[in-house]
Amino acid sequence: MTRPIADLDVPPPLHRAQVVDLVARQRDARRVEESVAKLRWLLAHPTPATAGELAEYRHLLYDADPDASVPAFPYPNPQETS
Repeated sequence: MTRPIADLDVPPPLHRAQVVDLVARQRDARRVEESVAKLRWLLAHPTPATAGELAEYRHLLYDADPDASVPAFPYPNPQETS
């Protein structure tokens, strides 16, 4: 004898809004997984920075321009360290 449908583990049907929400969440999850995979690859395969990139990083950390009134981070000058 077969079991009635009510006894089976059948999930209830989804409404259109639920389907749209589910698909959106699945797409978001896929994008996150792709981003994580890309980040893991970049961390596993580092590339050295070029001279221009290093200069740009130094510029971001410490604005050594002569017209700068206040540096980004107050580094001690040679008189303060001795």
